[in-house]
Amino acid sequence: MTALILRFLYIGLFAIGGGLSAISLIQKEIVERLGWLTAETLVDILAIAEMTPGPIAVNAASFVGMSLHGIPGAAAATVACVLPGCVISYMLYRANDRFQRNLRWRYALKILRAAVVGVIVNGGLVILKNTLCLEAGRLDWIAVFCLAGGLALYRRWKGSPILFMLAMGTICGVFRLILLKFGVNLSILSA
Repeated sequence: MTALILRFLYIGLFAIGGGLSAISLIQKEIVERLGWLTAETLVDILAIAEMTPGPIAVNAASFVGMSLHGIPGAAAATVACVLPGCVISYMLYRANDRFQRNLRWRYALKILRAAVVGVIVNGGLVILKNTLCLEAGRLDWIAVFCLAGGLALYRRWKGSPILFMLAMGTICGVFRLILLKFGVNLSILSA
């Protein structure tokens, strides 16, 4: 449990930019470095965390903690993930009160904003890679088809994102079941 707490303190401390920036850290620490979860399990956790209310990093920490150590693990991982952000936010609030007219301070914040965008883009790319690629690095064509079709439909429809995610998940799941029903080996659809 100590390792879980230390990892999520680290993730909470360096996830500058919010939840999406934490995804690449969770991938690197929990999946790649420690092997506590598979990339596929992480994508499932992130999908659930994205659909539930609250910040994605906190929800992901709760789900990872729950899957590893039950309710005590969920509570510990959640607190560990949130604590550094609370401390840093308080310190920045106090500093901003003092330095908001200082040109160097404003320039430093501008640089920080640019770095945050890069970290968030990296988190999105991690999700995309884990969603579209199978474990052997092969492309999952069903996922590619569902993503491309879903994006095209969403751009045209522009409805509720939650309803849209649920509908696309259902459609893709039904599509996979139909293919399995007709005996199509889903592994041959990957390249």
